[in-house]
Amino acid sequence: MSALRAVSASDSDVLAALHGECFPDDPWGPQSVAEVLAMPGAFGFLAVEPPAETPTGFLLALALPEECEILALGVRPASRRRGVARALVAALLAAANGAGHAVLLEVAEDNEAALRLYGGAGFARVGRRPAYYRRGAAGAVAALQLRRAAAKSRDL
Repeated sequence: MSALRAVSASDSDVLAALHGECFPDDPWGPQSVAEVLAMPGAFGFLAVEPPAETPTGFLLALALPEECEILALGVRPASRRRGVARALVAALLAAANGAGHAVLLEVAEDNEAALRLYGGAGFARVGRRPAYYRRGAAGAVAALQLRRAAAKSRDL
């Protein structure tokens, strides 16, 4: 099972490599990741596989005054279906719940695994962006906008 740790600015290269492996049609380079991490309120988690601390997944988010937005979540293809994404989302929700924040995100409408994950975590569809994600020669796919309300004390 992967362990989670907070990301830091020194993780830009690792996060960019993971992003490229997870999203080959629209990868973020190290500079893009560094710019995200430099934004006020930016934070995230890196999943690593002991004992060699091999990166398996990541989540990058932005905390705003009343909500938190998941900017990117990816799990290396060889590490999928092992609970890594679920652990990353759980860590983010714990942070958001502690701050009383709702959580927002966008996900490709054809990403069935992610939609099951987010649905199971209490996210609901609130919007749609047509042709949002590039898919190389296959064109583009819409993004679904999802939201999870801030947890009430009885939800914790």
